[in-house]
Amino acid sequence: MDELYFAVSFNVRPVSGVEILIAELSYLGFEMFEENESGLIAYIKDSDFSEHLFTKVRILSSKEFKIHYSISIVQNKNWNEKWEKNFTPVEIGQNCIIRAPFHKPSKKEYDIIIKPEMSFGTGHHETTQLMIEYLLEQNLENKSVCDVGCGTGILSIMSEKRGAKLIDAIDLNINSFRNTLENIKRNNCCKVKTIHSSSEALIGNFYDMILSNITLNNLKDNFESFNKISNHKTTLILSGFYKNDLKNINKLLNNFGFIFSDFKSRNNWVASKYYCK
Repeated sequence: MDELYFAVSFNVRPVSGVEILIAELSYLGFEMFEENESGLIAYIKDSDFSEHLFTKVRILSSKEFKIHYSISIVQNKNWNEKWEKNFTPVEIGQNCIIRAPFHKPSKKEYDIIIKPEMSFGTGHHETTQLMIEYLLEQNLENKSVCDVGCGTGILSIMSEKRGAKLIDAIDLNINSFRNTLENIKRNNCCKVKTIHSSSEALIGNFYDMILSNITLNNLKDNFESFNKISNHKTTLILSGFYKNDLKNINKLLNNFGFIFSDFKSRNNWVASKYYCK
C-alpha cells in the first residue's frame, strides 16, 4: 500500500519568499514542491511529518513576509513524472545551459545536467543564475574551490568545467549530499569531493575560492568558517539574499576579514563578491 503524504499549502506574500521557503523546507524532509500563484504546495511523507517541524522554518517568523498554511492528506504521487512535466532547460549567457537528464544534449560549451531530487539548485532561480554568471567570469584554472551548501552540486560541477583543480562540495543535508554525488556522476566530474557535514569540517583547509548560495541566516552562520578557510588569495562569492540586505552583509563580512568587491542583481536578488584582507 502506498504511503500517505501530507500536502502543506502555503500562501506567501510577497511571493518572492517562495524560494527561501523551498530552501528551508528541503532540509526538513519535504520531497516535492509545486509553485502556484498563491505560493507553494509542499509534500512530505506521513512518517516524516510533525507540525513541530515548522518551528525550524525561520522565514515563517520573518517580518518581511506574511505566510499562512493549511494541511491536507494525499496519496503518494509519481513525483518524477510531475517534475519532468515542469522542468525546462535554463540558458545562462551565450555558452551555458542547465538541463535535465531527459533533455537532448546541447552543443553549448557548458552543458550541465541536473536532476534536483529534493535539493535546491536547478538553475531556474535568480540566485543560481547569478552565481553561474560569476563563475563564467572568473579564472578558475588550477584553483581550489569549496561549495558550502552545495544542494544539487551545480556550482561544483560548473567549477570543474571552468578548470578548478579540486572542489569540496559540502552540505549538512543528507539528500543534498546524495543528490550532488549523483549529479557529479551525470556530468562526468572527477575533481569534486562531496562531504556530508557542516562547513566546520573544512577548517584546516584553505581555498582560492569559496562559493555559497544558501539562505541569509545560514550564510551568516558560516561567516566565521569562511574566515578560517581563507587566505590572502581567497575570493568569496555569495548569494541567497536581497539587495536591501547587502549593506549589512558587507559590514558583517568586513568584521571577518572580507572586503566587498562588487555585486550582481536580478529581481532584487543579489550575488556579491569579496576578497580576503
